[in-house]
Amino acid sequence: MLRTPRCGHPRRRRIAWISSPLVILLSVILAAYSITGTHSAAVTPPPAEVAHFQFEQQAQQHCPEDSVVWAIAHLGIYNSSVERWYGQTTDGAFMCLHDAENAGYRATRSAK
Repeated sequence: MLRTPRCGHPRRRRIAWISSPLVILLSVILAAYSITGTHSAAVTPPPAEVAHFQFEQQAQQHCPEDSVVWAIAHLGIYNSSVERWYGQTTDGAFMCLHDAENAGYRATRSAK
């Protein structure tokens, strides 16, 4: 007598049966977010435009009485000169502390 082959191990069938609705639900949620344009509340909108400088010396000449910070526009944060990422990220720029705070930038958590 010949045996017919099974379609897989019982655990594999159980995992596939459980995970398939989750995959469908996840794809529906992602599609809804892409259609509505809804974003996470944790992401802040970029602050207002202010004077950004490529070099620290340019920012210091712009505001000689103020301290210079490293601002990351798309995150809306700034690093002071004593912090690790000051001048180190590729998407940041130097600016005056007063200008950064007036534009809505906030200090990083490590600076507080």
